[in-house]
Amino acid sequence: MTWLWMAAAAGGLAQSLAGAAGAVLAERIGGGTAAAGLPQAALVAGAALAALALSALTRRAGRPRALAAGALTAAAGCALVAAAAYWPSLPAVLAGTLLIGAGNAAVMLTRYAAADLAGSMTAVLTATAAGAIAGPLLLGTGHPYPVAAAAFVLSAACYLPVPRAPGAPPVPPSPAGRPARAGLAVLTLANLIMVGVTTLAPLHLAHTGSSATAIGAVISAHIAGMFAPSALSTRLVASSGPTRTALLGAAALALSCVAVAAGDHSALIAGLFLLGAGWNLCLVAGSTMLVEGVPSAARPRREAWGEIGMGAAAATGGGLSGPLAAASGYPVLAWLGLAIAATLPLLLLFGQRTAITTLPKGLADS
Repeated sequence: MTWLWMAAAAGGLAQSLAGAAGAVLAERIGGGTAAAGLPQAALVAGAALAALALSALTRRAGRPRALAAGALTAAAGCALVAAAAYWPSLPAVLAGTLLIGAGNAAVMLTRYAAADLAGSMTAVLTATAAGAIAGPLLLGTGHPYPVAAAAFVLSAACYLPVPRAPGAPPVPPSPAGRPARAGLAVLTLANLIMVGVTTLAPLHLAHTGSSATAIGAVISAHIAGMFAPSALSTRLVASSGPTRTALLGAAALALSCVAVAAGDHSALIAGLFLLGAGWNLCLVAGSTMLVEGVPSAARPRREAWGEIGMGAAAATGGGLSGPLAAASGYPVLAWLGLAIAATLPLLLLFGQRTAITTLPKGLADS
């Protein structure tokens, strides 16, 4: 698990650093706020496409090699973006960002590798948090993409010594398909809200006079909210069930959107932290629903569809955030997030007839 922990930490740093730098770079090269959301859209689209490829590679070569391949692809993408910043070329920046999405997919899929090997997501999500919180703090170096490329290479090197998970006997599939669909809905909508609200947060802070270091600190607070509550989220799912945990996450998302929309700088910081915490609750709960009763050999395919749902939603949120903010202002993104968060309880309470009250083996803390 030590190698997996190190891979997650390095990948989390690279992921957050490259993601935080994208909006400002696109606005500078593209010449306006409307272009600022395009890198985030390319990033999550790349992650969704890579999820399918990494799922297929996992079935053939095992998780460690698949995750290492994703990290190396992202390193190449960082190198392309770094070069494109000097050309300058927005299409090349977007092409490189698309490749970086493979690294994001690897970082997110690492939680399932931890579940396979140690029966717990918590340690790896905590390691991802450590790296991801540190990443935006390096924005002030002026060379975010070369640093991110080096971190992705380090992450790939750390994946390779990780042993393949031992084969597990098949688990009879659950007769109920509704929990899996509910899990996909939770993952998708939570990511739509989180990405839609946060994509332009660095640019909004820059326009209000914040320095690069201050912007990095705010984004780090948001990332802390995204990963720091992982142990609590896992225990809540184990004790109260994923449905109740997802409802709590939806409430946190709604409250965070109200705080962000208020416009006050302090409220924005608190809102972005709470937004991350709500996303974490939904991530663990939705992931639990998604793989309930699925045999080990079939899980990579189901996991990939979860990442695709999250990627499609985030691509939508990231792509529309720029034009919407340019037309109506940044707070409108938070109000739209609030409206979407209000639909989550309806989907969970009325769309899921079969409740899941236990955490499947491989996801609960051992």
